[in-house]
Amino acid sequence: MKLNILPARAGYLWVRSGFALFFYKPAAFIGFFTSFMLALIVLGQIPYIGTYLSLLAFPALTLGMMAVGNECVKLKAGIILPMTPPPLLMAWMTLRRSAKPLFHLGIWFAFGFAFILLVGAAFDGGEFAKFYMQGGAIDKSQVQKDGFLNAVLFTTLLYLPLTAIFWFAPALMNWKQMPLSKSLFFSGYAIYKNWRAFGMFTLIWAGVFSTASGVILLIASLILGTAAASFLLMPLIVMLSTIFMASTFPTFVDCFQHQVPPAPQTQT
Repeated sequence: MKLNILPARAGYLWVRSGFALFFYKPAAFIGFFTSFMLALIVLGQIPYIGTYLSLLAFPALTLGMMAVGNECVKLKAGIILPMTPPPLLMAWMTLRRSAKPLFHLGIWFAFGFAFILLVGAAFDGGEFAKFYMQGGAIDKSQVQKDGFLNAVLFTTLLYLPLTAIFWFAPALMNWKQMPLSKSLFFSGYAIYKNWRAFGMFTLIWAGVFSTASGVILLIASLILGTAAASFLLMPLIVMLSTIFMASTFPTFVDCFQHQVPPAPQTQT
């Protein structure tokens, strides 16, 4: 396995490739993303442990969306047999095959995020951690409490390296057969060595989300009113989140020289 060191421009190309993949098979990406989110919503309703179970699923979501991208590339290249299941189903089959390592990754991810929330609680007495784990709305008085914004900022800053460590780990375990510790190391190392490309990737996506949301809110509020604008914002966020997750597969392909495996040959 060879790690590629890429220029900052690669971040732009990943975003562009994510849009191209999504619009090649939008139903596959939206179908997997929404079905996965619905499963998380169901898990989140379990008393006391629902939120913790949702945290366990982060590596599975990453691998599932990459698997959809992998199948779409194979389909576009014409290396899938006629009877091969569609990308959406193949993604769920990939998760089923990798269920055990994904579960172990999920435990470590949940543990890491819980540790971040615990440390962040030192700023505001655990107010933000309580809000995140239990849900609900943030009111003005809560934001004005001492240390609340500091806890949010601290948690966000530490969440970024945690995400970096787990970004490629599910794919490395699935396609490169790496053990858990090695996959976490190389995931973090790959993003560290390609920080310029991932910095560009992050900035572009932040711009896409903020610009698209601002435009939709402005136009919709002028025509339909504020309440309708907020209602229309949700499907936009879902679609952009899906495209963002679709763009994770190009990052893996470029950083690790991932070759899409050919379809098995039919017997003659």
